Amino acid sequence: MDIKLVVFDLDGTLIGAKRPFREIKDELKSKLVEMGIPKDTIGELTPMYEGLLELSKRTGRPFEELYSILVELEAERMEESYPFPGARDVLEFLKKKGIKLALMTRSSRKAAVKALKMHSLEDYFDIVLTRDDVPSKELKPRAEHLRRILEEAGVPPEKTVVVGDHGYDILPARELGALSVLVSGHQAGRMSFQVKAEADFEVENLAQLKELFERLLSTYVVVPAYNEEKTIGSVLEELLRYFKRDEIIVINDGSRDRTEEIARSHGVHVLTHLVNRGLGGALGTGFAYAVRKNAKLVLTFDADGQHLISDALRVMKPVAEGKADFAVGSRLKGDTSQMPFIKKFGNFVLDAVTALFARRYVSDSQSGLRCFSGECLRRIRITCDRYAVSSEIIIEASKAGCRIVEVPIKAVYTEYSMRKGTNVLEGVKIALNLLFDKLR
Repeated sequence: MDIKLVVFDLDGTLIGAKRPFREIKDELKSKLVEMGIPKDTIGELTPMYEGLLELSKRTGRPFEELYSILVELEAERMEESYPFPGARDVLEFLKKKGIKLALMTRSSRKAAVKALKMHSLEDYFDIVLTRDDVPSKELKPRAEHLRRILEEAGVPPEKTVVVGDHGYDILPARELGALSVLVSGHQAGRMSFQVKAEADFEVENLAQLKELFERLLSTYVVVPAYNEEKTIGSVLEELLRYFKRDEIIVINDGSRDRTEEIARSHGVHVLTHLVNRGLGGALGTGFAYAVRKNAKLVLTFDADGQHLISDALRVMKPVAEGKADFAVGSRLKGDTSQMPFIKKFGNFVLDAVTALFARRYVSDSQSGLRCFSGECLRRIRITCDRYAVSSEIIIEASKAGCRIVEVPIKAVYTEYSMRKGTNVLEGVKIALNLLFDKLR
């Protein structure tokens, strides 16, 4: 994937400390009471920084006076801080890949700099933007905190990954369109409250985070294309938002129109069949190329505009996280409002035939949106040239012991895409081909 910037949270993501934030909050409240502010007036102070801003307005006490107490408590807490296992490894890995690194933290600058220097992490970061470096109205979870980092780095959101342990880290990424990773297994350093927000990817620890980045940075997209001059340009533009040009493999399967010309004009890698070999032949060529490149993840994406890039990222998720070897985007498990009945019925028949040979039922065996781990793909042998390859892939993956999951996706149909793909007659041919091939 085309990742140019990774933005890390600090506390709870890269480092932890023995004293939880609830203890810091209790100490802060005690010191405020010592200053003569009644408990009832202090309230919950959740979050603490915003709570102090509100308390200053209600009491007329200077905010700087109240805030200085919190800063000192945070700095003291950092004296007992420690980096989580794998923190330096993942930062070193990303730095060697030439990726810019930034820190986006709600900690004070004094506490953040202290922790970075204590653990020799400061040299990894190109940008450090703390709570003190942005106006209160721009502090995360507001998107302005992240936007300032993107502007300073000169990197668009689609080329950025935000890594954090809390919903406050995920929300600005989602608002601006950056990818996000939630580190869910760290308890030390976690904020005293939770905000639910779904990240694009989730890992338990920093060792898994490094493995996730290794897979994402070695992902190839296989795009089989036959006479797709009307849609191939817009499909590639969508893919290029998140993937590098040399990671996108268009297999021009004997097209007689401008498919090859348009694909090459986008700078992606184009492999051309002199004659039309069918979907199976195109995928076989693309898979062989990706395997030679030692791809860790391989995504297939149709060229007719039937898939959404957001769905592609969802299909990648379980394989990128190491929780599956093969993910199939299922239109039957998602929004089927645009899917014609004849397509649903045809898919159901083919799913049943596929399940007979695979001994595993997949609700959308004919889906063109799939993601494989490199290891699983190496164990799949393709012999079918035409549309029967979609069923064959599931049969082969099942026999090879690949962990298969289904991910709901939206069925997107246009008048153009309705003319492509399988129809009833093609479905009968697929079923017969599978029957004859597997009974030989």
